[in-house]
Amino acid sequence: MREVTAVACAFLLGACVQSTQPEYTAERLTLEQLRTTPGFAWFDAEFRAYQPDTALVAQIRSAYVPGQHHFYVYVKPTCSCVGTQKLFPHFLRILAEAGVREEDCEIYAMHGTGDKHPHQNRFRIERLPSFYITSGADIRGSILGELPPDKTLEQIIVEALRP
Repeated sequence: MREVTAVACAFLLGACVQSTQPEYTAERLTLEQLRTTPGFAWFDAEFRAYQPDTALVAQIRSAYVPGQHHFYVYVKPTCSCVGTQKLFPHFLRILAEAGVREEDCEIYAMHGTGDKHPHQNRFRIERLPSFYITSGADIRGSILGELPPDKTLEQIIVEALRP
């Protein structure tokens, strides 16, 4: 009987303990903020150094419909991983070269995949960085953490924008 009572007490005490882990909310950033913030000097250097495939950028420009197509970027800017240090600035350089309007591209800085963000009902972030391309309510393409071995960023974006 004492064992049952001890187990019950332990259960009740465990149920009353509150989590002390902080909750974070993703911060929306603009391309201009990323390019001019001193702590993100690496971003601007990589953004400027990347030379997108001009033929595919022309296809992206042609297929992109302002207001219909949207691009969502979720990233941990302090991460030194290849996805953050390379894919993230390359993706945004491609969009800039293709003439994608700033209002059609949302960039969110996150501490981790559990951060709250305004599109939680639509995107479940499991890897950072994550990129989503939508057309209206439909998710047309995504890159979750890394590129597939047989595709370039430009190819993925072109495929996602095609009707």
